[in-house]
Amino acid sequence: MHGGNRQSTEHSRSHSLMSQNKRRRSLRDSATRVRSFVAVCSVAACAALYLAIRESHHFSWWSTIGFGLLAFSAAQFPFSLTEGGLYDVSFVITIAALIASGPGEAAVATVFATLSIRETFHRPAIRNVFNASQLMLTAALGGLVYVWMGGHVGARLIGEPEQLLRHAFVPLLAATITNFFVNTSLVSEAIAISEKRNFVSVWRRGYSDLIGNYTAFALLGLLIGVLKIVVGWGSILFVLMPLLVARRAFQAAFTMQGAYDETVKGLVAAIEAKDPYTRGHAQRVSQLAEMSARAYGLSEERCRAIRYSALMHDIGKLGVWNKVLKKPGKLTPEEFEHMKDHPVLGVEIVSEIDLLQEAIDGVRHHHERMDGHGYPDGLVGDQIPLFARLIMVCDAFDSMTSTRVYRVAKTIEEAFAELRRCAGTQFDKASLDALEKAVARNGWQPVGREEPEHEPMELKGPTEMDKEPGDGSQAATV
Repeated sequence: MHGGNRQSTEHSRSHSLMSQNKRRRSLRDSATRVRSFVAVCSVAACAALYLAIRESHHFSWWSTIGFGLLAFSAAQFPFSLTEGGLYDVSFVITIAALIASGPGEAAVATVFATLSIRETFHRPAIRNVFNASQLMLTAALGGLVYVWMGGHVGARLIGEPEQLLRHAFVPLLAATITNFFVNTSLVSEAIAISEKRNFVSVWRRGYSDLIGNYTAFALLGLLIGVLKIVVGWGSILFVLMPLLVARRAFQAAFTMQGAYDETVKGLVAAIEAKDPYTRGHAQRVSQLAEMSARAYGLSEERCRAIRYSALMHDIGKLGVWNKVLKKPGKLTPEEFEHMKDHPVLGVEIVSEIDLLQEAIDGVRHHHERMDGHGYPDGLVGDQIPLFARLIMVCDAFDSMTSTRVYRVAKTIEEAFAELRRCAGTQFDKASLDALEKAVARNGWQPVGREEPEHEPMELKGPTEMDKEPGDGSQAATV
């Protein structure tokens, strides 16, 4: 017997060493790819800057320094995002510099925004290089698009007020769209490479809904640029007020959202503390449900709503007896009836939170079945709300691909085969198709058999993926 135990221990140590070596190789590979990506960004930024300066015709270092100091000042007063990243309004200064002076000045001035007093000297050098490179590249390309689309700069712009639509608004819209996609795509790719995640998934979760912010800031930048042309640097007093108002408004919105998210995360942490064998399950189901909702074609608002609904789908287990939750064997009929109460208990809890009714329905009905044999209401087919149909498929998929004390995890292929076998009776086929499409498009790394039970998965907020935006300037840096 002792020999058997020794062999088992040696095998475990060997497996642990192999896993550690695999993780080290994976980290080295990721680091190499990140460095290569940053190098490419740096070269591209230098090339774009050269073209932008050529298009400026009369490049002014005084103007560049002036706007650079404004961008630097804006970067010192960021506000926190729900994921711990920071956001500032220095993009407004980038646009103002473009309008008043030209693309070259705007590109160089933007780099000043990466010099945050609180962060620059505490970040790895490669992150500072990437932030400077990608912001310079973004500003330079946006400026070039503005000029190539017929945008006028400086006194020439205000000399033809009847041509503002043609020579200001249309080119500015094109430049803003360019800024948005270049900036968010570069940061999303950096995150995807370093964290081995799907680019599309990172971008959609972190940045797809920021285009409205960019557009609003671009219009404010246009106003400030025109003030600079007409009034000169004395317009700095006019610059500070709209910037502070914009910052305060966004800070208030994100603070309210952050408080909401913390409430939700606190509830989920409570249930995962009570039922440690499902630790991380709610977060994974939430991510799968949001991915599936997008694949299903739901709006962004409904995708966000199902994210919260799925995150709290088992919140009613807070009212379930501990002996039932932690029982390793089969439940007695009485215990099972008690367990079946958790969707209704969950609705009582989430009703106190400002959720869409559709999200509340997802919590109540995620244990229904298409054949009517589910609970709590025995709904049949399309009577089951769509959110619940999507969540029940994602719930089952994550459960099957996660190891439990009573069984080992299935592979993704095995899990989908089992789900397809039950489609039409237990699961909605259209929802299953959406989940398969989402996993194929975004990729998925199940917990599988290697999840250490003593290392709980970190509970992350709804903009996860994603670090989105990281901790620098403008909408997105890392």
